[in-house]
Amino acid sequence: MTSEQRGALCGSLLFAAYVILGLFSSHAPPGALDRAGEGLIGHGVPLAAILTRLGMLPSYALICVALLVFALLRRAWLPRVFFSIAALLIAWCVSDAGKFFFARPRMDHWIAIHETSYSYASGHATLALTFYGLWVRFVMRGDAPIAARRLLAACIVVLIIGIGWSRAALGAHYLTDILGGYALGGALLCAAGGCERLFLRTHQAL
Repeated sequence: MTSEQRGALCGSLLFAAYVILGLFSSHAPPGALDRAGEGLIGHGVPLAAILTRLGMLPSYALICVALLVFALLRRAWLPRVFFSIAALLIAWCVSDAGKFFFARPRMDHWIAIHETSYSYASGHATLALTFYGLWVRFVMRGDAPIAARRLLAACIVVLIIGIGWSRAALGAHYLTDILGGYALGGALLCAAGGCERLFLRTHQAL
């Protein structure tokens, strides 16, 4: 099995998990997993508020601008920056469409930031894994010293996990919303990985 086939299989399984979890959880009372997740509410609120904002549109806009400036200085990174921005926008649209499809009401607990969109799946988790996950791949393939690449990639992974945790800590999502968001984000990341080589190959041929 080639790497492309493995990626397609992994993406398909993650997307199936996202759909199945949404069908079982969106129109049923909170199960044991969601009730257990409520124990996270109210913990580390100041940090959770910061992490949550790092998964919101203004932060992504600033990060994308910074990446574009960096890419203008390091032209070899320009295709990767464009690709990650495109992946972010696609993930945003897919996440919003999924929310309307499952139409799960938000939980009653709210801290710091109130949102009115549907609950399943967590857009923060989806976008974080898709966008920041791509940058883990890009960083690890960069030309910086391996120790620096590993450290930066580890920090990005912690950020991805932290953004999901922040949604539970602020009472913005059920735990199944967050897990579903990561499943959808993982599926999109697998799809992006499959398109990446084609995108870069096409750009280099121009």
